[in-house]
Order: sequence, then C-alpha cells, then structure tokens
Amino acid sequence: MLNGLFGSKDDKSRKFVVMVVSDDAADLAAVAATLESCGHTVYAPQNADEALGLLENAAMPDVLIGDFRNPDTDGTAFVRRLQVRYGKSGLPPVVFLLDSVEDEAAAHRLAVKDILAKPLAVDALTRCLEAAVVKPDVG
Repeated sequence: MLNGLFGSKDDKSRKFVVMVVSDDAADLAAVAATLESCGHTVYAPQNADEALGLLENAAMPDVLIGDFRNPDTDGTAFVRRLQVRYGKSGLPPVVFLLDSVEDEAAAHRLAVKDILAKPLAVDALTRCLEAAVVKPDVG
C-alpha cells in the first residue's frame, strides 16, 4: 500500500524509523503493519509514557505519528514533554491523527508538520509522510 513511499525515484531502498503512538489498537496496528510491510522500522507504543521510555533507549525516529487525544495525555502535552527533553530543533517531523476538528487549531499552534483526520485514509497518510520525511533535492 505504501510501497515506495519514502524513497525518491533514485533511492527506493531507503528505509525509515517511524514511531506511531496511539491508544486506539486498530489505528496503531494498521499504520504499523502498513509501514512495516514497506520495510520500515516501526515503534508502536500505546501511550506517551511508553513512547518516552522507548526514546530513552533508541535513536530518535525519522518521524513521529500520534493521536492528538489519548486518555493519558493529549498531543499538546506529549509534544511539549518531547520539546523539553530533546529541544524543539531535536525533534523529527510530528504528524497528528485528529479525532475532531476542534483539535486542529491546537495542533497548528504546536507547529506540527501535518495533521490527518480520523478515520485514517491510507492515501492521506502516504502524501503526508512523503511531505514530512522526504527531503527535496538540493542543487
């Protein structure tokens, strides 16, 4: 489904590390399985605390995808915790999965890379990740 998503036409073998954080087991499993089927490494914690714990022992992923609203913490609090710990410039692109339109303004105030509405459409995820991760050619 997302084959060739992250690679340019000249480098289709490039693989990325993606962290997907969601309390919704169906969303988490679908996004993780899709990305893993493309050969990408996926960390799939179910909440913010688990995500922070994983980041203690792993390199920063190339992109973070997460629910804006989780029972334990919302996306605003999670990103702020990451910014305190790693600095604003130390974070990879962040993409939020939004449950409602009311969350969109708050996500934009955080300067997240992109937002995706639920229910998640695979083609929207494809376009979003291409824009977030693939760097334009310089030269």
